[in-house]
Amino acid sequence: MRIYSRYLLKEMLTLFLLSLLTLLSIYFLVDFFAKVDNALENNAGFLALFMFLINQMPFVLGKFIPLALLLATMLSLGGLAQNNEVVAFQAGGLSLYRLALPLVGAGLVLAGVTFYINNNLVPITSMRADHLKTVAIKGDKEKNLYNLKSLWYSDKDVIYFFEDLDPVNETIAKALIYRFAEDRRLRQRLDIEGLSFHSADRQWFGKSVRVRDFRFNDGFTDVDKFQQRENMELVIPATFKDFLVPRKEPDRMTLTELKSYISKAKNAGFSHIEYSVEIFNRMFYPFSCPLMILLAIPFSVGTRRHGGAAQGIAVSLFLGFSFWVVLSLSLALGQGRLLGPFTAAISPYILYGTFAVFMLRQRVS
Repeated sequence: MRIYSRYLLKEMLTLFLLSLLTLLSIYFLVDFFAKVDNALENNAGFLALFMFLINQMPFVLGKFIPLALLLATMLSLGGLAQNNEVVAFQAGGLSLYRLALPLVGAGLVLAGVTFYINNNLVPITSMRADHLKTVAIKGDKEKNLYNLKSLWYSDKDVIYFFEDLDPVNETIAKALIYRFAEDRRLRQRLDIEGLSFHSADRQWFGKSVRVRDFRFNDGFTDVDKFQQRENMELVIPATFKDFLVPRKEPDRMTLTELKSYISKAKNAGFSHIEYSVEIFNRMFYPFSCPLMILLAIPFSVGTRRHGGAAQGIAVSLFLGFSFWVVLSLSLALGQGRLLGPFTAAISPYILYGTFAVFMLRQRVS
């Protein structure tokens, strides 16, 4: 690594760590004072609150790394520009593009770190944080942690889809059951308007049950037999409690879980748009790290005789928050089906990336 690269990286990474520490401190101080009253009212104590904040750390890190990079790049290069060190680099034959390379390289490395945090750590620690916030800090019932509105559940050659689970009465308002043959072809589908579990004899009973048996013939799957029963005893190996799984929003799932959910939803003909948008957002979000660096470079090396660090911080915050506003709006349009999932996730990066390259070329010329 060349001397100028080490020098630039040292300046930028030092300020990156300071910026990240500052952002985290502000966030956790605000979050602490927002929740301390609830914690004391429910006798949770400071240990539960401390553990909640610790488990929130990966989620907050994943969100703040790009913004900290933006601040660090703006402040480090801005300081060099004020001291005419950027001019000295250019006089030595180093173009602005060459100066940007090691910084963008560091951004790509941190993009990998961000992806790992968001995909591997956040789904686990956020579930723990949700449990602590709901049960210990707020004092709500533990059942509020479970996915009671809609639920997919797979077991060997059977896939279940449930809506409106009632853990008190152990009933399910609506259920779909798909049974598959050994070759994974659909063998039977049950549509049930009311499903109840009798814990005394461990039996399931369905109301208004429509049963479709399928057969595979000449490359097509056809309905072989159809029957409708008002009341029917069902053979389901699991108990009601087996179906009580922790509630997971799309941002609490790993990519593998998201793909599995989408596959099941497609097979059953249910909407999966929110999960598709989250997959593409999860894949593109790490690229906000090098993007924030590219955005900061042209603004930081301009004429900075007035404003100094305060100006750099103000510009950084404006660029960073405007990007997140546009990103949130684009994702909302995707979830509302006004944009495709891929388009919704990538559009802000194309927009701000084009703007960053344009501004960089303006500075070079």
